Formats: sequence, structure tokens, C-alpha cells
Amino acid sequence: MLKVVLAGEGGVGKTALCTRFTKGIFLEGTKMTIGVDFSAVKVKAATKYGEELVTLQIWDFGGEERFRFILPGYCNGANGCILCFDLTQDYTFHNLPEWITLVRQAVPNVKMILVGLKADLLEQRRITREVAEGKVREWRLNGYIEASSKSGENVPHIFGLITQEMLSLYYG
Repeated sequence: MLKVVLAGEGGVGKTALCTRFTKGIFLEGTKMTIGVDFSAVKVKAATKYGEELVTLQIWDFGGEERFRFILPGYCNGANGCILCFDLTQDYTFHNLPEWITLVRQAVPNVKMILVGLKADLLEQRRITREVAEGKVREWRLNGYIEASSKSGENVPHIFGLITQEMLSLYYG
């Protein structure tokens, strides 16, 4: 069983991402997450010893300022973090260092990937792939993916990558 947290500003699409991955659907205009939501899903993951069935515990945190104080407590025991931002909203990207600090204070060696959401909104895009990939190195993250919960593009890849990163803690 692996624990992964979804972190980032409110409205970036964390709940839509989780719903698309766990239920295979996209709900237009999902409601704001109050505090934290929890989901569990079984996934197959390749290891150097073969394929493993892994249960992912996915913790979806409300991104509003008033809920941030609970994040460190829920991060305890986390193996991975999917750090989310909205490709169409600059501030959601520029506020990521605060989220990284909150998560790493609770779990210093957590595997963390960066995810740019709402990739289907090409005309409204504000953050380039090059800028995001540059921050991956600067912030010492384990990868970057752009995705659309609406179309489903790259959603399985996000959870596959974070699962592989988390398993590398155990299998090297």
C-alpha cells in the first residue's frame, strides 16, 4: 500500500484528476474540496521482480488557504506527492514553492512529481513546458507531466510515474 497526496492551489483540478483516475469520469464544475478527500485504487506496477498489484491511497487536499494547516498532518507516512498547477493560471504555478515546503516539512524524502493540468485549454495556456521543466530541476522534483482530466490525456501516466517513483524507494 502506497500513500500519495495531491497538493496545489484550489481550483487547479486536483479533484477532477482524482475522479478521472479512480472512476474514469470527468465531472464538469466539481465542488471545492473541504479539508481532505480520500480514495483508494489498485494498480499494476512493474518492478525489477515482476509485476506487482499496488493499492494507492490517494489523499486530495483542499487548496484553499484556510485548509493548509491540516496538510502536514495528513502528509505523514506519504510515499509520494502529485504537485498540481493549472496551466492557464500563473499564480497556481508561482505558489508551488509554498506547497513543496509544506509537504517536505512533513515528509523530507517524499517522491514528488509536477503536473500541469487543463492541458486541453491550449489557447488559455500561461505556463510553457520549458518553464515547468526548468523548475523540476530547480525544485528537485522527480518528473513533469501535462494532462487533461477532461479528455483523460496522460492521467494514467501521472499515477504510473508516481507509483514507479514510490516503488523505487523499496526496489531501488
